[in-house]
Amino acid sequence: PFAFIHLNAITVMKGAVGIVAVVFVGLALANGQSFPPPFTRIISFGDSGKDVSIYQYLVNRDAALVGAQIAVDGQFGAASEAATRTLQKAHKLTVTGSVTAETASYVMSHLTRDNYRDNGTAPGDLGFLYKVHIKAYTNRSIESTGHLIAANGTVLFDFPARLHGWNTCDCPKPWPNFDNTNDGLTSFASNGNTPTGLILFDLNTPEPDPKTYGPYPVNRAVQGLEGNAGFLIPNYRDGILLHTGSWPNWTAPSPMPNSEGCIHTWPEFCDKIADTLINIGVVARPNTGGKLPYPYKSQGLLSIELID
Repeated sequence: PFAFIHLNAITVMKGAVGIVAVVFVGLALANGQSFPPPFTRIISFGDSGKDVSIYQYLVNRDAALVGAQIAVDGQFGAASEAATRTLQKAHKLTVTGSVTAETASYVMSHLTRDNYRDNGTAPGDLGFLYKVHIKAYTNRSIESTGHLIAANGTVLFDFPARLHGWNTCDCPKPWPNFDNTNDGLTSFASNGNTPTGLILFDLNTPEPDPKTYGPYPVNRAVQGLEGNAGFLIPNYRDGILLHTGSWPNWTAPSPMPNSEGCIHTWPEFCDKIADTLINIGVVARPNTGGKLPYPYKSQGLLSIELID
């Protein structure tokens, strides 16, 4: 049998034929089972970190914990251990009280949907000048349609949108990445799919890299309000933009490339969105490059819900 020893980003595999070093990106192994992103380790009593907070946030959704939800504080203490045992018993997992690869896989397979739904309220009724509303597919290789909505609730126009982050392998690909063969990396991992939920949105001047982001003003996801985005943005996911790019060998209406968690649209629509917003009174704020805290009052909303 082979033994796997995790040493930072290097896993050393010992076997009868010697020792082979294998590099794992974003994955760790325990008892032969891989951890699903964003998890990379067994989480046990006394551990802390962002991965603990993500686990606590998700495990609270399980029906077995109704009325017994735990604090989302990034500290894996007695309450988290007890909740984990409850989850494991309820779903016939190996009961350890620790977040094993088996437990993490169950959580990521069953508890990541936020069931967020846009309620149709006109953005003006909430004090905003505009809203972008997108219904996304679970398989983010399927592109979506975005709707630019005025303050009074009128749909100004529709535009193509791609909300696919890195591939499910949680590994970078050469830019631009046109891989259209997987659902995309979970939104709970850095560079994963664009999170669902309701989000403060604001128009910014163009990014300094027109090759990657296009030469037009961009819209920035500032602060999550509801759904998974309410938990993730900006503390766990930041720098999510609605933008385009100068993608070599791409022509509309071909599928757009994947992003690092942003929303891609065609260049002509990125330009049209910015021009339309400016014409209805939205100001293109000086681009902060993602600096936190965001220094401006957001002028719009972004609403993303799953269609399937």
